[in-house]
Amino acid sequence: MESIVEELGKLKYSVALEISLEEIKPTYNAIYRELKNTRLNGFRPGKHPKGWLDKRFMSAMQKEAVKHIIPRYMDDALKEHSLRPVTVPVIQKIDFNRESPLSATLHFEIPPKLPPLDYGKILLERKDIEEVSAKDIAEELDALLQREEVLVPKDGVNAKVENDDWVLINFNGTIGGEEFVDSNANDMQIKIGGSDLAEFHAGLLGMSSGEEKEVEVELPERFGENAGKKANFKILLTEISTVKRPKMDEDFFKKYGVAGEDELKDKVGENIKSRKTAELQSEYRIAVRSQLSGLFDEFDLPEELVKFEQEQIDKDLEKAVSDKEISAEEKEKKRQEGYDNAKLDLRMKFILDSISGQEEMHFDENEAAREFVGLAQMTGQSPDKLIQSPFGRDMYQRIVVRKQGDATLDRVVARVFGDPIDQSVPVEQEHVHDKNCGHDHS
Repeated sequence: MESIVEELGKLKYSVALEISLEEIKPTYNAIYRELKNTRLNGFRPGKHPKGWLDKRFMSAMQKEAVKHIIPRYMDDALKEHSLRPVTVPVIQKIDFNRESPLSATLHFEIPPKLPPLDYGKILLERKDIEEVSAKDIAEELDALLQREEVLVPKDGVNAKVENDDWVLINFNGTIGGEEFVDSNANDMQIKIGGSDLAEFHAGLLGMSSGEEKEVEVELPERFGENAGKKANFKILLTEISTVKRPKMDEDFFKKYGVAGEDELKDKVGENIKSRKTAELQSEYRIAVRSQLSGLFDEFDLPEELVKFEQEQIDKDLEKAVSDKEISAEEKEKKRQEGYDNAKLDLRMKFILDSISGQEEMHFDENEAAREFVGLAQMTGQSPDKLIQSPFGRDMYQRIVVRKQGDATLDRVVARVFGDPIDQSVPVEQEHVHDKNCGHDHS
């Protein structure tokens, strides 16, 4: 195979491939044999209408070339010429017949080449991580216990509604004898003591399960045109519940993988410290990101990527107008804002990619895979099935881009502070299977 590269200007390149007859002939022959053995209705085995075989060969061979042959040889050509496309190479021309080489011309765009980042120009102040206090641990432990709380029926035959109880009610509201929007509900559960509809809550105090009552309430602003009007509510109280906080016993500690309260507090303290560390690192990233763009001169962006982003923005805005979420006038304003933001995002992407390449970073895709798997499981979906959908692939790619960006920003932070750099190459472990991954899915 021979390849010739031509620079077309502004990140655009052309690659002309020529696959010799010696290399391509076995493929020609295999496809021709398969077609020759095709049996057509009304014809004896091996017989076909005049010209049918040659015509079908051209069609079948072109399909094979586009799907398998050209991409394989194109990969080799790109490696040979040290080119990395950021757009999918598009076949502009393809030429072949059974007695000649196969040639093809493809066009694509490459990323802009940027100068090395001068880390000395990044302004960043190292901060100490806040110490974890006993108050922090107590508050976190209290929040943990709150998450484990459950509602249980209130004890006592004569149980009455009190503040902080939870009640299950049916109600019907009217204004001057007429129902209004949101005036009815069944099996609504509310906590007594809220500031919204305070008169309504006050009217429920002292009620027993099964009791009915009428309460007059002045409606707040969220009732729109009825705000400020007096409404009469007929209420049926069907259940009173109270919050039960879990006991910190052996079963509770076992659930959190600790032996006792002291060990739980230590674990909570470690979690708080990890969170504070992550929050400070995020603060560093934001500070670095806000400075990066200004440290590079203007540079060309791949036109096809810009065009793709603009088409996505147009598509989203058309849908928003169709769904009456925005007006036609708002669409034009949002379009320009979207176009500008898309270019800024692409600019930042290529800056981060350039830094990552110059640092020879190896991204651990296991982190992205673990996050994707976790999100899929949270929504009750199979990760392997979700990745097959356009939505799933887009979500996974967004996770990868974000994780790569964060890793690059972390590297810049480390360089600015003079911290040691971990140059180890991550070991492949986690994997989300998509149809192109090349793994055995059986």
